[in-house]
Amino acid sequence: MTETDLPVRLPQAIRGELRRAFHKPFETPVIVALNGTTMTLAWFLLPPSLTNLLFTFHGPLAFPMILAGWMYSDVPATNLLGADARRSIGMLGDRTALRRSQRAKNLVLWLLVSPLAAAIALVVGIHDHRPLVTIFTVVWIAVVPLGALGVAAWLGVFFPYHAVALSQRWAHRRPFGRKIVRWLVVALAPWLLVPGLVLLISLPTVGLWAATYHTWRGQRIPENLFVTGVLMGCATAVLFWIFGARLGARFAQRRRDRLASFLADPDRG
Repeated sequence: MTETDLPVRLPQAIRGELRRAFHKPFETPVIVALNGTTMTLAWFLLPPSLTNLLFTFHGPLAFPMILAGWMYSDVPATNLLGADARRSIGMLGDRTALRRSQRAKNLVLWLLVSPLAAAIALVVGIHDHRPLVTIFTVVWIAVVPLGALGVAAWLGVFFPYHAVALSQRWAHRRPFGRKIVRWLVVALAPWLLVPGLVLLISLPTVGLWAATYHTWRGQRIPENLFVTGVLMGCATAVLFWIFGARLGARFAQRRRDRLASFLADPDRG
């Protein structure tokens, strides 16, 4: 299969995305590792006043959940078309291929993030002696952020950008607004967009906890409420992932002429 051939099945698409992820420039693994390291340092080294500002939830099992969210929150979650411009152009007329490609990229990112965060949750949970909460923390890590990825990819449909080296982008920085300012805004947007989507998916869960256990932010949530809340969040996340990819493919197909023109020209930013 050549570089621009389109996979006809999801497992084939996932294998292709894994090959690309683990070849130079290793963009996705490097970004995931940097985000995870940054979050871990912030969690353990910043003073309490700053950690309270940065992190809504606290406690041992909150750490792997937030770690997963941070590792997802970057351009591999959003710039799906621009990062693979040549292949993306060939998919713009095929809604099924667009959905398959997005799901493959989402699942490869999931493979890089969720197993690690889930393993940390298991270690923390065993030490904390809370087996049921630990199991459902792992379930949350495995399912809820994936729902956010289904919708986060819309950003790359409406505001894609070309994946070029920083030195090349700076050398060709004119017009500055399009080449640098627009790129910076769109590249940094996932840091707000992905956590925002996770929070949106979790609103029914947070609403349940706030309505039934008023001290939920400062004390451990009873296990039955925690499990119910996680299951509600997971159900919402599944809908986000399924319909997010479908709507994203529909948006891309409707914008195919503008997207094809942009993706074919690296000079557009």
